[in-house]
Amino acid sequence: MAFLAFDYGRRRIGVAVGEPLTGSARGLVTLAGGSPPWPRIDALVAEWRPEGFVVGWPTQADGQATPLGPAIREFGAALEARFGKPVYWSDERLSSHLARDRSRPGRNDPGLDAHAAAVILEGWFLENAHDA
Repeated sequence: MAFLAFDYGRRRIGVAVGEPLTGSARGLVTLAGGSPPWPRIDALVAEWRPEGFVVGWPTQADGQATPLGPAIREFGAALEARFGKPVYWSDERLSSHLARDRSRPGRNDPGLDAHAAAVILEGWFLENAHDA
């Protein structure tokens, strides 16, 4: 049972895949942001056949949503409508910072945003181990 995770941004969208049984995830690819690249996302969903999606939810230090919040909610709603799978939200604070430790720039590295999506997914697995 796989889950796909997304670190959504205006310029880039990181994508990761993970298994709740092991609680681990790995970055797959960093996609161009702006409007979601649905053909690429369609292909990833067809390949991995996820049970659901986890989308990183950014908050400010006071717990309030960041200005990107509405666009991220719209993306999550579009994922759910397009694929008929549940979308879960996970706090993404510090995900980019933690992702730097995983990043190995080179030909096969999926990019910092993909690693951040993996950190987001692993955090969600930890918080929801009894539900996943």
